[in-house]
Amino acid sequence: MKPYPQPSDNPIVLAFQAFWFCLTDPAFRAKVVRVFTGEPAGTDLRVLAVLQRDGRLVDFLQEDIDAYGDAQIGAAVRDIHRGCRKALRDYLTVEPVMPGDEGAPVTVSQDFDPAAVRLTGNVGGKPPFRGVLKHHGWRVKTVQLPALPAARDQSSVLAPAEVEVS
Repeated sequence: MKPYPQPSDNPIVLAFQAFWFCLTDPAFRAKVVRVFTGEPAGTDLRVLAVLQRDGRLVDFLQEDIDAYGDAQIGAAVRDIHRGCRKALRDYLTVEPVMPGDEGAPVTVSQDFDPAAVRLTGNVGGKPPFRGVLKHHGWRVKTVQLPALPAARDQSSVLAPAEVEVS
């Protein structure tokens, strides 16, 4: 994502900043169009909607699975995994935050992003920190999600109810 300058507190200056970026940046312009058309600004609900549509993830997470045996859960999870994995690959490009194998030694630089790297264990002093990579983390590199159908009541419908008419 392209970095933008700090927005002004002055509404006139802010309007000119928005005007300029609408003229010069198609991604910014698309965000402004979504504001005017009432489309969701974030992608998080669309991700969840796609995971529900393709993998029935929300159905699975809402289900009380305590009454089922491990074999029944395992069989259900295989289908959910297959659908969610396909959706993830179709609509998002994800990559590790830190390259390397889990268990490998790593150095965390002085300018590390605390939102991208969580330090655990005996953390003291100032960076750089040396440690062992426990999980490489994930970041979204690209997003190409389908638009959600607009709901009349402006609610966040993740999946429509299905009614079979007889």
